[in-house]
Amino acid sequence: MFLKKCLLFKRRKISFFIIPLLLISLIFIVYQIVIFVQISNENTKPNLIRGIHEQESRFYIPNNENKFNCIRSLEVIEFQKVNDDYCDCLDGSDEPGTSACPNGLFFCANQVDVKNFRKAVHSSKVNDGICDCCDGSDEWDNNRVLNNLDVISQRKAARFQVPCPKMC
Repeated sequence: MFLKKCLLFKRRKISFFIIPLLLISLIFIVYQIVIFVQISNENTKPNLIRGIHEQESRFYIPNNENKFNCIRSLEVIEFQKVNDDYCDCLDGSDEPGTSACPNGLFFCANQVDVKNFRKAVHSSKVNDGICDCCDGSDEWDNNRVLNNLDVISQRKAARFQVPCPKMC
């Protein structure tokens, strides 16, 4: 009799813990599914435009018609033409990561020049085979210079050629 009461008590004790645990697990699974659906329904793509400054990143999001508005000259072009190595905007804002536009600026990914302001490199120096950014982000295409200097000469001159060493 005592043994039956003990077993019955243990069952109640176990069911007392299992039922809330199952309920919490079910709520957690439903929550995870809701979050997954919300994330997968968002049409936002990560901003992978090379060479832009953080403060200008809001300009490099396609509009509803998948177009890009040139920042200063206000032309409207297809968003797929951004960083396509052809200067479509008069202000050069569609080519921040290439050397296509003569008036463009490339912002190094990890190098800070002045207090909290990323180093800017003239767009003509992008992919020229010489590392202008300490992280090599301006040489993303790995174009090699014809007359490569040896590593010792590059260190002495403090000017490095592709492949860029990570110097930040």
